[in-house]
This record gives sequence, structure tokens and C-alpha cells, in this order.
Amino acid sequence: MYFYDDICFVFSYIHLMNWILAKYTLKNFIFIFLATFFVLTVVVCLFDLIELLRQASKGETAGFFDALTMAILKAPQMAHIILPFVVLLAGLIFCLIFNRSSELIVMRAIGLSVWNILTPLAVTVLIIGALDITLFSPLTAWTARSYERMEERLHFSHSTPLVWSEDGFWMREQTDKGVQVIRASQILQKKRHVFLKNVSVFQLDSNESLLLQTEAEEASLSDGILSIDNAFQLDPIAETGKKKTKQEFNTELSLDRILEKFDAPQTMSFWRFPSFIQFLKNSGFSTAQHQMYFNELLAFPVFLLSMLLIAMTITISSGNRQGRTFMKVFLTVGGGFLLYFISRITNVLGLSGSLPYILAAWGPSLVCIPLCLSALLHLEDG
Repeated sequence: MYFYDDICFVFSYIHLMNWILAKYTLKNFIFIFLATFFVLTVVVCLFDLIELLRQASKGETAGFFDALTMAILKAPQMAHIILPFVVLLAGLIFCLIFNRSSELIVMRAIGLSVWNILTPLAVTVLIIGALDITLFSPLTAWTARSYERMEERLHFSHSTPLVWSEDGFWMREQTDKGVQVIRASQILQKKRHVFLKNVSVFQLDSNESLLLQTEAEEASLSDGILSIDNAFQLDPIAETGKKKTKQEFNTELSLDRILEKFDAPQTMSFWRFPSFIQFLKNSGFSTAQHQMYFNELLAFPVFLLSMLLIAMTITISSGNRQGRTFMKVFLTVGGGFLLYFISRITNVLGLSGSLPYILAAWGPSLVCIPLCLSALLHLEDG
């Protein structure tokens, strides 16, 4: 009976020690992660601000506060991009500090394995990745769209005056007679040919007064000409309407301009992707870019875990000599950039159709993780 009590006490003590040490390592890692994240984000934002100020100096429409606002709006998008490198550097700094203070050596000496140290950090990184794509993705999408609107308003970029959504699109353009507005509820693409459904064309004079309104169930777009068959034309001045078998309008609208105005994947919320991809499929447009980015978002937590494992695998072993420390830093940073470079290559292969989207997005991480775990297992078991 006493022997059983002693065994229970020992296991309870070991469990308590593991919990205390896990909290301690986790607290330090989170502090290092937040500090690294803050420093890198500020540095990137400063570079963005300098570039925006350079663009603002070329014109008279933007000032310092406009450039500062744009830099702040772009910060969430840049934070998502640099997050893998934040995890890589946080893991590197964590191991270097704990090695320098001999805390990792003491933990190993009292019986803690690499897995006891790594597990809480790995779970934390996976949670950070999941929160980034589910909770912070809508914020990133909103700030990215606000940045684009401000960029257009301040003439930092030139874009087509076309508003596009799942409900259809509106395009406004100048003509010799005044203004022409084209609206369609749906667009279908068949190779390089474009067909519009439920089309309305509004012709306005220079004072924004309606001159003619043309309605049709279908229209075709080719070589800068919008062709409408069986149209109904309404004259609001004469208050009369008549049918027209054939009607053509000169327009700047084209397939390339329509594609330009689709929401970029980087400006979309994680939760919007499934419905928007289905919408693109129904319209006959390519979904490659959006499907690839959506799969990359799904794989993002695992990609962050890969970065952490690269840092831990290279730097968790003891050894504080200056030359060896420099080599650890060099190998860790080089390994992280190599993984990122490989992920960009698979991204291109996925977009081109050479690789399935799932394999292109998940492949680099799913190859890196077993390699790192094998190296850690070899380090642990000698």
C-alpha cells in the first residue's frame, strides 16, 4: 500500500514539475515572440512609410498623415507575410537564450526530453496560426481594401472605374456625349469571349442627366464593342420606349479589365473564399489563384510549425562558443528562407496546374516536419 502511494506521489511530482516548466518555457517563448513580432512589424512599416512618402512627394494630393494612415492600413497584411519569419527568429532566440543561461542543460539533466520542451511551443504556434487565418483574416481583408481605396483616391495607382461583387458589376466611363454606365448581374467567360446577363446601359449627359436607358437579357463583349440583341431602349425625356433588334456601344470594358477588378486573394477574408470560388466557377472564370491562396491559408499553421521545428532542430543542442553560435544562426535563417523559397516554387507550380493545389500548399511543410522530427529524435536518443 505504501509502495503504491510512493509511486503515485512520484508520478504526481513529475507531472507537476512538467507543468511548471512548460508554463515557464511557454511564458518566455511568448514574450520573445511578441517582442520579435513588434520589432519586425515596426521595421517593415517604416520601410513602407518611407516608400509612401516618396510617392506622396511626387504629387500634391497626399501628405504625411495620408502616408502614415496607408502604412498603418497595410500593417496587418505585412504582419501576416512576416509571421513565419517571426516564429523562426523567436524559436532561434529562445534556444540561444536558454542555452546561454544553461537552462536547457538543466532541464535535460533533470529528465525532461526534447519533446517536453517542444510540445507546448508547437501547440502555441499552431494556435497562433489558426487565430491568424480565422480571427485576424477579416481585419486584414478590411484594411487591405481600405488601403486600395485610399491608394486610388490619392492617385497612387491607376485602376478601372469598375465596382465588382457577387451581385454583379457596375462600370462608369467617359464618352464623347458625356458618361456611360454599364451594369450586368452576371458575367460568363468562354475562352476569350465574354457574355453579360441582365444588362443595363445608362447614357448620361455632362450634367449627369439620363439621356437613354437600354435594357437586355444578354449581351456580348468583343474588341471594345458591347453588342446587344433584342434590346429595349427607354427615352426618359420623351417618355417613350421601343425595341431594337441590334444595338452596339463602344466601351473600354474588356476581359482583362474585368479580371483586374476581381478581389485579390490577399484582400479577402478566410471565410469568404468558398462562396467566392464557387461564384468564379459558375461564371466560367479561373479559380486557380484563389484556390491556391485558400489552401495556403489552411496550411498556414502547419507552415509556422515547420519554421519553429527548423529553429529548434538546429539550435536546441548545447554549445555556446561564438563560432558555433554564429553557425547556428546562419543555418537557421538559411533553412527558413529555403523552406519559404520552396513554398513559393510549389505555389507557382500549383497556379500553373502542374501540382494539385493541396499538394502545392501542404507539400513543403509535410516534407520539412518529418525531417526535423527525425533529426530531433536522433539528437534525443543519440
